[in-house]
Amino acid sequence: MKAANTPRHTFTRTCAALLTAALASTAALAQETPATVPSSFEGTYELTYDYAQAGSPISNGTAVTVVIAPGNTMCVGGYTLTNPVLRNGNQHEAIWKESTVGIELALSSLVNGYNEINVGSTSGTWWGQLRGSKTSTSTTGCGSTTTPTPDLTKINELFTKAQEKFAQYFPASANAVNQTLEGYTYRHYPSTGMYLAIADGKVYVMGGEYGNSPKEAGTLDAILSELSGTTVEVPTIPQGDYKLSVTGTVATFGVSVAFGPLVIDKIDAPKSSDIDDIRDAVKKALTDVNFTGTINVSEVSTAGAEFSFVIEFTGSTTSNGFTVSSSYKLKYVYTKL
Repeated sequence: MKAANTPRHTFTRTCAALLTAALASTAALAQETPATVPSSFEGTYELTYDYAQAGSPISNGTAVTVVIAPGNTMCVGGYTLTNPVLRNGNQHEAIWKESTVGIELALSSLVNGYNEINVGSTSGTWWGQLRGSKTSTSTTGCGSTTTPTPDLTKINELFTKAQEKFAQYFPASANAVNQTLEGYTYRHYPSTGMYLAIADGKVYVMGGEYGNSPKEAGTLDAILSELSGTTVEVPTIPQGDYKLSVTGTVATFGVSVAFGPLVIDKIDAPKSSDIDDIRDAVKKALTDVNFTGTINVSEVSTAGAEFSFVIEFTGSTTSNGFTVSSSYKLKYVYTKL
């Protein structure tokens, strides 16, 4: 259990709230209704970014492949966006919102035929346009509901780490081999009667205290993150008051935007538990928005009166029908006052 009601723990809770706010969708102030994209728009488009305005996260001349698929689905750079809206009664634009980095993609014109995709911020700033043309009617892979092939690299990593860290339940042996049944990839451990299984990106345990039916333990990525937790040694830091600054980047669609700075003017000297607290705060924030992925703390260093470390996490969020992969890299810098 972590201690409560200290500046440090208040800060980690603040970080969790900040990350949740940054990841979760913001409520739209405008009137919005579901949009329906005509089937004539379906296909693959080769587009180029143009008319970049000040503050645009995309540069002029950037080439982008966009696929419009059945079910009002847009795929951009391997990411899938769904549930577009019409805003304030405008029947011409179908707007997909990606709240992680605050970008909107507005396809027009639903009434007169394809013209362009306007790019802007979710706060209402117009940044530029994607211009070009439809090059084919192919929508292969975009919006597919086909069950993905299990990632055996991750699955085998899970089995290996579970056998290393929980050998009392999952002892490695020649009998513990991969097997499949009804969508599960699993291993049976005869000496303990335990089963460890993965299906549809989730981890299940069965046997012993878990009973005779599979019990969900969490997502594959989340469990791997727990089992792969980085042990970070924090050097002895002089006691006293410090200023803490958090800066970094978040990358989505291959576009990086700045995060922060978030500054705490006066905070206690960091301790080794800080990193665990911050990692836990990030995990909590990511859980709140259905984020799965891996979390790592690295680049711990001291230089004079300054102590810093970097926390990174990558994965996918699903919010308001959007499934988007993002990468965060945040640097925590403590400076002695």
